[in-house]
Amino acid sequence: MHNLRKMTLRDMSECGLALRRLGDNALSMEEVSNNIIQYLYNNFVDSSPNDKSCVLIRFFKTHSYRDLTPDLQKHAKEILSTPTVSNNLKCLTMLATAGELPEWNSRHQSVGHKAIPLANEDAIARMPMLSQLVQQLGLNPGIVVQPDPNLLTDLEQRMYNVFYVPNALDSPYIPAQESFVIPFNVKSVLGFGGLLPSGNIYSILMFLRIFIPPMVLNLFRPLALNIKTAILPFDDGCVFQEDFQRLSNMEAVENYQNQSFNYLNSKIATLNQLLDVSEQSTITQSDKLEKAISNLHETLEHLQKTQIQLIQSEKMSSLGQMIAGIAHEINNPVNFIAGNVNYAEEYIHSLLDLLKLYQEKFYNVPLEIKQKIEEIELEFLTSDLNKIMKSMRIGTERIRDIVVSLRNFSRLDEAEIKEVDIHSGIDSTLMILEHRLKPRGNYQKIEIIKNYGDLPPIECYPGQINQVFMNILGNAIDALELGVGEESPVQTPQIAIYTEIVKEEWVVIKIVDNGVGMTQEVSSKLFDPFFTTKPVGKGTGLGLFISYQIVIEKHSGKLVCNSQIGKGTEFMIKIPMKNPG
Repeated sequence: MHNLRKMTLRDMSECGLALRRLGDNALSMEEVSNNIIQYLYNNFVDSSPNDKSCVLIRFFKTHSYRDLTPDLQKHAKEILSTPTVSNNLKCLTMLATAGELPEWNSRHQSVGHKAIPLANEDAIARMPMLSQLVQQLGLNPGIVVQPDPNLLTDLEQRMYNVFYVPNALDSPYIPAQESFVIPFNVKSVLGFGGLLPSGNIYSILMFLRIFIPPMVLNLFRPLALNIKTAILPFDDGCVFQEDFQRLSNMEAVENYQNQSFNYLNSKIATLNQLLDVSEQSTITQSDKLEKAISNLHETLEHLQKTQIQLIQSEKMSSLGQMIAGIAHEINNPVNFIAGNVNYAEEYIHSLLDLLKLYQEKFYNVPLEIKQKIEEIELEFLTSDLNKIMKSMRIGTERIRDIVVSLRNFSRLDEAEIKEVDIHSGIDSTLMILEHRLKPRGNYQKIEIIKNYGDLPPIECYPGQINQVFMNILGNAIDALELGVGEESPVQTPQIAIYTEIVKEEWVVIKIVDNGVGMTQEVSSKLFDPFFTTKPVGKGTGLGLFISYQIVIEKHSGKLVCNSQIGKGTEFMIKIPMKNPG
């Protein structure tokens, strides 16, 4: 069974295979039609196997008046109200029916649809549903009324389509609104069919209690060809069960069952059509599947980036809070020391002046005092005490500068866009990294060259921009340390920082090192998440990725890396002076 709302390419293939086989053991087109209608009525369901999608489903085919059974000829003649009828008159004939009411399950019990005469094109136009059906099947009403043998071969090989009325209620194409559509809750009408080699059209009409998604509709085009394959052996042959009963002997049956040259050609053409449509459906479904997979990959990548950013943001937020807390805790005692250094220095100078005055006024110093003076080296102590106080003053000022740099770097109070001094952010970052710039062990001192332009305050996210500076400067230091201990072209490690205004709209910050450089392959992957050239445990591969996101997405800027092996690396940060976000 197939859920008509959620029909897939696989469902269509299974259904098509089943429909093609329904004519294998049949003796007439009427028998095949009944098999097809019963299969569709019983197998097209909604939410459960017992919840059938079809209220009513019918199989129609056009016939010449001469080919109708006597009772159908009588029915057509009664509709026309004429004593004589042309043998070539086309009639739309019901071959099979299935539905909710008992009388809907036999064509013989139909009141007005057994055989509908199609006298001319105007007769088709007076029947809105039939007119719309013919139009959507891609047929000309004139071909239906009077087939042109010169056009039949071409038309038969390409005319197959789907007829669909998405809203049956109040539709001008669906009659019997009060007696059928409303009481039986008919939501939509689906039809599909095509043209047979004889010039006759065939069509299945399904009156549904559900709405069908547009994507499902296209799957019915190959089903029309599968049905054509099943009924094709009976075109211009045994149509009604009475036709088979009229055959007098087995030889006639065998002659009928022998496929003619025209029939083989038609079947080959139909199978080719079926293959074309199936392949097209497969391609269409494959394209949709590939697009869905691509969307899933994009969504997954976006989620991964978002997760990385959230983790990094949380980590930086925690780090910022920790730095701000440390800076605050250090700041209090440092302020206490700095505030008392001046008094301590003043008091010490006063005591030293008093001591000097004692030495000048009293020459005869007791022996015990002389011994103590020599023991403590009073002269050295006096001269060195001034140096100690000066060092304490410089030390406290240094600590206060570090505290200010830590607070500037953390920028917890500046999470929104603000006008800031970019140079202050760079200097604060360099202050925090100063321990890595000094000579230590095998590493030489790294010289910092500042070429700052005249920059006004810039609108940005200060904390995030400082994070970019930290990541890029940290990577520059790593690159310079790589050349230590070997025959490295790096003689004097340097990091040069340039800032300038470009076109009065952009600020450009360049951070250039004279380290070992990178290959083009490495630099092309530099901003990819989790890409790192550092040893395990020394790099996460997220620093430059996060920096790229901050510059590109948060600041609508550019972040470019230019590097050559043995010639160092340049990072260029370009952000607008006025943040567009």
